Amino acid sequence: MSGYDLLRGVTVVEVAQLGPDALGGLLADMGARVIKIESPPDGDPIRRMGALAVGGPDGFGFMHLRWNRGKESIGLDLRSAEGATLFRRLAADADIVVDGLRGGALDRLGLGHAELSRVNPGLVFCSLSGFGLDGAYHALGSHGPAYDAYGGLMRAAPGERPGDGPAHHPIAMYAMGQQAAVGVLAAVIRARATGEGAMIEVAAADVAATWYTDTVDAALNRDVAQPRPGFADEGGRMVNWPRMGQYRTRDGRILFFQGYKDKFWEKFVRAAGRPDLLDIVPGDDAEAYHDRLFDALTTLFATRDRADWMALLIEAGVPGHPLNTPEELAEDAHFRDRGLVYDAGSRGTGPLRLVGSPIKIHGQRFSPTVAPELGDASDRILADLGINEEETARLRAAGIVA
Repeated sequence: MSGYDLLRGVTVVEVAQLGPDALGGLLADMGARVIKIESPPDGDPIRRMGALAVGGPDGFGFMHLRWNRGKESIGLDLRSAEGATLFRRLAADADIVVDGLRGGALDRLGLGHAELSRVNPGLVFCSLSGFGLDGAYHALGSHGPAYDAYGGLMRAAPGERPGDGPAHHPIAMYAMGQQAAVGVLAAVIRARATGEGAMIEVAAADVAATWYTDTVDAALNRDVAQPRPGFADEGGRMVNWPRMGQYRTRDGRILFFQGYKDKFWEKFVRAAGRPDLLDIVPGDDAEAYHDRLFDALTTLFATRDRADWMALLIEAGVPGHPLNTPEELAEDAHFRDRGLVYDAGSRGTGPLRLVGSPIKIHGQRFSPTVAPELGDASDRILADLGINEEETARLRAAGIVA
């Protein structure tokens, strides 16, 4: 069962694993029926990946619980003739097929867009891969951080041992499903109106390359891109940068202060009882001005606990927020108030409480079923195709179905 009901009546057939799982996951969150095709005998490796296992050393991983929730799993050997035939039957009645393996995986099995569109002209087919269907790197295997490295989103640190510097949390791996969902749903709207399907391609590397606006766009336009006067100092930092930064509070926590605009800065110093800070003004030596202001704010924020500063900022209407660790976020008052956690049932682990969708549908409660084990829904899916129990047992014994 999926999360909301906005896409009720939309059927998705998904052949995906790892990061591309997110596209089907987003569609399931919105109410689509997502039939997840997995290769026997192991299925999607994300099911038991990650540093933490839920309930035991071989338990589900949290990425599986997030990206595969609300889906129905069937184990199906697409390399077999009978498995391919069953897949075509499922695709014939689907609105969307997701090819989320290495670029062109279904094409190589004779189950790609060209083949499927002959039996389902209104089908929206989405290829979701690391480096796409063409280009110099398209045939290379890749893992989540690779796309950020390629797209200029990763900090360069040659020779540094992994873990020595700041951790890099992949961006494109998580964003690729969101980008693909926009294209897929737009194509479904057109297909419902005209009967015309679509072939959509989204590569995580392309998502990384287009993520920021002031980077590659500027590099492509060096002749016309000019520094904006008064925006940054000689070191490349924003003017008045101490008024937009991180400060440690008395209780050892971190506050991200954002009193950058003059109106907020003036409100803050008066609410904090420090109007003297207005006397620290830029002069001929910008570096000395910034250092003096930063030192003053570092000392000031260390005089109160973060909760006290947050109360002051809220009362004064000055931007500033906690810089939370995941553990702090789980206890954050705003996080609790927003109702982002749902009860996810149990898989022999005791009750699970998981983070739900950031999309809120007023009047509905987000409550998807827990992510499946391999083949949880095989019998039901095959029954929907008119395959009886005896035939299902034969297919399972032959290793075609799991």
